[in-house]
Order: sequence, then structure tokens, then C-alpha cells
Amino acid sequence: MEHFQLSEQTILKLKSNNITKWTAVQEEAIPAILEGKDVIAQSPTGTGKTLAYLLPLINMIDEKEDNPQILIMAPTRELVMQIFQVVQDYTQNTNIKVASMVGGADVKRQIEKLKQKPKIIVGSPGRIAQLIKLKKLKMHAIKKIVFDEVDELIKTDDQNDLPQIVKATMKDRQLLFFSATITPHAMKFAKEISTDLKEISIEQSLEGNIIHGFIPCEEREKLELLRRIGSVENMKAIVFSNDPFKLEGYASKLNFRGIKTAVLHSKLGKMERSRVLKDLQTGYTTLLFSTDVAARGIDLQELPYVITLDVPEKVEQYTHRSGRVGRMGNKGTVINLVTPREKKNLFGLRGTQKLYFEQLMVSHGEIQKFEMKEKDIIENKTKPTSNENKPSKPKKKLKK
Repeated sequence: MEHFQLSEQTILKLKSNNITKWTAVQEEAIPAILEGKDVIAQSPTGTGKTLAYLLPLINMIDEKEDNPQILIMAPTRELVMQIFQVVQDYTQNTNIKVASMVGGADVKRQIEKLKQKPKIIVGSPGRIAQLIKLKKLKMHAIKKIVFDEVDELIKTDDQNDLPQIVKATMKDRQLLFFSATITPHAMKFAKEISTDLKEISIEQSLEGNIIHGFIPCEEREKLELLRRIGSVENMKAIVFSNDPFKLEGYASKLNFRGIKTAVLHSKLGKMERSRVLKDLQTGYTTLLFSTDVAARGIDLQELPYVITLDVPEKVEQYTHRSGRVGRMGNKGTVINLVTPREKKNLFGLRGTQKLYFEQLMVSHGEIQKFEMKEKDIIENKTKPTSNENKPSKPKKKLKK
């Protein structure tokens, strides 16, 4: 593992966190950032993008400078706090102070935090812009700006604040754009404020330790399938839907049937959101219903399952959903509940992805692989029949 001239303390911290090998995005981004280049990096969810930009930035801090030097912005409160915790971990036992600045929190208390002279600020664009307007956040010493999940940042209500925040800094600043998906709109935004970008793109391979599965069903059968899945021992899953109104209805009906559920809204308060996620992590909640936006920034290292009630429209959405499991090499399973029409749409998402869908079933309180016929295995599709959830061969238990 090359050290890239990172500090000895950083290397020791990596070892204590059992990180002994760089991921692909870290291997490409760290030296580029240390060279002072503007970078736009696309890499799948769960591949260590935060450390890819954070480690070199920490290494470049001038500890003699009292004003903030690094600004990291993210689209959701959850992601801001997640990044903040990582920064705190890697600046522990140093003189580098860090502060979080998010909307919804007491602005006066945040102004007091700025008086403690943090060198790294992690925040939401709206609150950062407000503090600049109040002349409480001095931007002349900010040398590095990170746009984390840039594709979502430019969709937020605060998107118009982003160019103004950049303009408030000196022209020699370094700009870093990171996301699991870099849309054409995000690339256009980056090129408008940076004249010389190094582009890094890590293949969005959906292989690895993730099993991508589907269970054929009719729409009316999805609720009962969820109940059966929720009854599997030690089940913990995030359930995605394209329709936010469907979430409440399903969650309520399943709660009534004895399955502990919760709904993750994008507008939940900080404390409530933390409680909902903690309940899933501890196993108090079995199924956590969420939309794609609300799930941004969730980092549950050992989440075993993701379930989709509706097939996403784009492969990028599927990448984000499936990225909730299999993080940093852990195992996980994605279960897509699909009608015959939806199965066709699901297989259509593959495109150039090296992706194979396993047919799954729920039997005897377990998620199992459905043994397909040789012809269907070759085509990776089966014709739905009234008996397709009944295995014609001995059942194989799905290894977790």
C-alpha cells in the first residue's frame, strides 16, 4: 500500500481502522489532489470516496493558519454529519478543529463554533451562504472546496448558492467534485467553475459481493411478499419505492401485521432521522421504507438487504440503491419485487453493466435461490407462470 507522502499519523490511523489497501478511486484521486489539481471523480457508492479526498486535504492543512481552509459541502443533513464524523475520526489527536454547519440548527451556536477557529467546515450550501452573508464565515483562507454528491447538490433548493460560495474564495482555490454518478448537468456545472479538471471515472461495476435478485409476482402480491421477507430471521432491509405515497401505506399495513417498519422522509429532523436509522441498525426495525433522495448519505456498514418495490428508471438509481449493501467489500443482497412488465424493465437496466440477476424466492422463512432451467440461465430470464415460485429442483439456501 503506497503512502502517497501522507503523514505518519494518517497512515497509523488507516492501519487502526484496518485499511490496508487503497480502493480504485483513492488510488487515482489522492495523488491528483496532492498535486493541487481540480478533480471530478465518479465512483460507485461504498468505494471510499470520502477518504479519497479527505486524506490528502488533511495532509495539506497549514496548522499555523487560524481561519477555515477546507470547505466540504453535501446535499443532505445526514451526509453532512456522516462526513463530519469521518473528519473527526481522522483529525483526532491533532490541532485540526472541525465544525459542522447545517440548516435547521441554531445559527448563533454555529457562529460560536466559528470563533473556535475550525480549519475544516462540513456543511450544507444554504447555511454556508447564510454565514457568508452575515460576514461570520471568512472565505479568503478557504483553499479547498469539496462538492460531495455533486449531482444531488445541484438539484437542491440551495443550488443557486454554490457559484456565489465559490466566488467568495480566492482564485487559486482547489475544487473537488465527487459522486457515485456524474450526470451531464453535474459535469457542465463543474466545468463552468473550473477551467482545468482532471476526470476520474471508476467503472460502475455492480458485481462483487452483492447478489442481485428478483422475485416474480403480481402487484397485488407485493405486500404479502414483504410480510414474508420481513418475517425472515434477523432481517434488516431498506425498501425503496419510486412513489413516496406508497411508503406510508405499506409501512402501516405491515406494522398492523406484526412487522416492525419505519419510514425515512427527506424532511425528517436530525434527531428523528438518527433514531430511525439506529432502530434499523439495532434490529428494532425490520424494514425501513425510503425514497432515493431520503437515502442519500446513509452509511450502514452491515446492512444485509435492499428491497425495491418499483424498478428505478435509470441504472444510476439502481446503483445508488444497491450501493446501500456490499459497502467496502461486505456481502449483501438486492431483492427486486417485479411484475412481468417490471422484470423486462429491470433486465433492461443492465446495459453495459456486468450484472446477472438471480431469481429468488421466500420459502420456510428463508431467502433462497430459485433453480432455473439451463435455457433460462443462458438468457437470464424466465417466463412468469402461476407456478414459478415453486422450485422444480432442490432448494438452495442463499448464503449471507
